[in-house]
Amino acid sequence: MADGVSVRWATRDDAASIAGIHVDAWRHNYRGLIDDATLASLDVASKVETWREALVDDTSVFVASRGSNILGWVRIGPFRQTEEARPEVRAMTPGWAELYGFYVSPRAQRQGVGSALWHRAYRWCLDHGYRDVGLWVLAGNVVAIRFYAGCGFRDLELDQNFEIAGQPLVEKLMARGLDSVS
Repeated sequence: MADGVSVRWATRDDAASIAGIHVDAWRHNYRGLIDDATLASLDVASKVETWREALVDDTSVFVASRGSNILGWVRIGPFRQTEEARPEVRAMTPGWAELYGFYVSPRAQRQGVGSALWHRAYRWCLDHGYRDVGLWVLAGNVVAIRFYAGCGFRDLELDQNFEIAGQPLVEKLMARGLDSVS
């Protein structure tokens, strides 16, 4: 436990907190990167239902809390292979883990929450036999890129284009080996 932060498996009862952090973090972290109208249209209630359903059998979501207040979450699993991905990405990532989502409440950023979540995700990867982990990060999200670099991730320079609500965006693939210190 770092700075009074504890990390545990998420349960269905955490769905509302996870959804709220998801929306708040998007609106805060992606301001100026994703269209304001898209951010304003995010709906916590619909995300709560999505999370309740996802958390029925999902054992790859962890939440970080201080006392009873959930402050962040991370979701991890096998690296997703998509047809849209660059061939180089599809070739290098079989057998990798992927951080699917990693969000800390804006009010709790820079307080050790992200580090606590990362350390738990790192342990999960090792426990499941992974030796590499990757993630996609919005190219302009300098704060997140800096955080991930501090966790040992490096930019593989395999950016790919994608869209959110018709807005063209770029995401960076960052990765690291898991045999070194977390």
